[in-house]
Amino acid sequence: MVSKPVQSAPSFNAGLQNPMQAHLYFVQAKQAYAAQQWQQVCVFAQGCLNTARQDQKLQILAKELLAPALIKLDQVEQALAVFVELNQIKPNDSVLNNHIGLTLKHLQRYEEATQYFQKAVDLAPKNIEFYMNLGFSCYGSGDFAQAKASFQMAENLDPRYTEPKFGRALSFQAEGRIDDAMAVYEQVLELEPTYLMALSNMIFLHYCTYPFDIQSQMDYLQRFGAAVGNGMNPSSNTKSQLQSRSPLRIGFISADLSTHPVGYFLESTMEQLNLDSELSAKLVLVAYANQSIEDETTHRLQSQFDLWRRVDTWSDDSLVEQIKQDKIDILIDLSGHTRGNRLSVFAKKPAPLQVSWLGYFGSTGLPSIDYVLADSICVPQHEESWFKEKVWRLPHLRYCFSVPHAAPEVSMPPCVNNQVIVFACYQMVHKINQGVMQCWMRILEACPTARLRIQSKDLDKIDVKENFISRLKSVGLDLQRIEIIGYMPRIDYFSSYSEVDILLDTFPFPGGTTTAEALWMGVPTLTLSSTGMLGRQGEALMVNAGLPDWVAYSEEEYVQKAIDWGHADLQQRQELATLRAGMREQVKDSPVFNAKQFAGDFVAAMHGMWQAQCES
Repeated sequence: MVSKPVQSAPSFNAGLQNPMQAHLYFVQAKQAYAAQQWQQVCVFAQGCLNTARQDQKLQILAKELLAPALIKLDQVEQALAVFVELNQIKPNDSVLNNHIGLTLKHLQRYEEATQYFQKAVDLAPKNIEFYMNLGFSCYGSGDFAQAKASFQMAENLDPRYTEPKFGRALSFQAEGRIDDAMAVYEQVLELEPTYLMALSNMIFLHYCTYPFDIQSQMDYLQRFGAAVGNGMNPSSNTKSQLQSRSPLRIGFISADLSTHPVGYFLESTMEQLNLDSELSAKLVLVAYANQSIEDETTHRLQSQFDLWRRVDTWSDDSLVEQIKQDKIDILIDLSGHTRGNRLSVFAKKPAPLQVSWLGYFGSTGLPSIDYVLADSICVPQHEESWFKEKVWRLPHLRYCFSVPHAAPEVSMPPCVNNQVIVFACYQMVHKINQGVMQCWMRILEACPTARLRIQSKDLDKIDVKENFISRLKSVGLDLQRIEIIGYMPRIDYFSSYSEVDILLDTFPFPGGTTTAEALWMGVPTLTLSSTGMLGRQGEALMVNAGLPDWVAYSEEEYVQKAIDWGHADLQQRQELATLRAGMREQVKDSPVFNAKQFAGDFVAAMHGMWQAQCES
């Protein structure tokens, strides 16, 4: 949604005290508010303020209409200023303090928001909503202990209310406490079996467990499919809609069209689709951005789409209707069971052909999604039965990474000079399970001079870091040989590759973005291929980069390959340096980074799936 400036109030008697005119403006503002005419609310409320300068009561009432209307118009900073003015008059109004907290939370100013929510709770200690808002504000700031305490207070007030339990589960999830999170999500589902976000989060988190149990995953997917199907009335797509034509109108729904892995993988493909006139003539690209955040990546992506709609505040029915009006032929889900997904929209089947791609790594569990885009490595034929969707394989990789804008030149591996191999892992903490840690312990025990660098933005948070260190100790890892690092700016993150020799991948949830970025920086990733589309992600990347020797197919092989490098002699370290020096040149034309090749494959897949659907 594009924010429009608030129109000026009518000039009649503007700036003069006029009680009758002020009251008329207020009545008009109330009527506009009831009709959800937010622009008119602002016009008349401002008119009331201009002509009721001596009437504090009327000024307060007008501002109470003006501030929410400004938020609806996405003029959040202006709304905050109005709320703060009201707070100066009514500092002990719990509802007003809550509104200010919500506005600050919307602006992601979580620590300030927490102060106002805390005051709202102090003023109204029996209000569950205030405790919930306080909990989510603490969650946003990374204070997960306080978040859980706030959610628990809300739960104490009403044990049958599911939201506090969901908040506690989210907090456990953010701390990397997967078992605790899964247990609390189950409590949520006991009270509300069709709670879709809880089911999606469980499906996502189950990929972090080791060993990965595909049957349990399929059970979760079946539960989700049954839950999302309740009450759904899928749109009917007649045979007449499935006719051969070009260009095809392709819609993408995502909450991650920004500085996010989805954005990193999508950007070069969209750019190439626009640069190549032959390809651009075959597709019309429409984005449905289910997000409030916009950044530089968002703005670059916007320029690559023929139509861009921001839909984060839209209901499912409104979005479904818009997709129909936009005459979308193929609707692509870029989220799956990740944050901000709109799978409930896909369940209504607003487009004749629906596809899962890029931002997710398995079956959605929805029969209304026709295809999943894959490749020959990540989904072998014998695993097709694990998908509700039909599998459509791209000829190389299922995605293509964009060349990083912030990447410096490739450096010499540090082991050449210091004769010590530095292993590293840049994955989110929830991917580093006990099985991964135990392999790392075996590697370091066998390589007494090797070191391990673990870097993740999660580790900036005290609770997460303490819990993570405790887990490292529990498997016997020597903390004296491990460097633990939190967030750093993206340009510094790329520069940090000069300090490491080899990445150790996680499993069964391996890296994607980090593996591609490391390849661009000349650093190979030792990955363990395991079951499922996600489990083979590292293998697909390394094989397509021309580095199959860096793929292990068992824990023993993974550990032994790392140990061999941990004992690297001078000749092996020189071989690593040679590999590193030539890797960027090697991978830039590989399927990992070849956007021109991938864009052609993508367009062919769109038309291939459409033709197959027309003929079915």
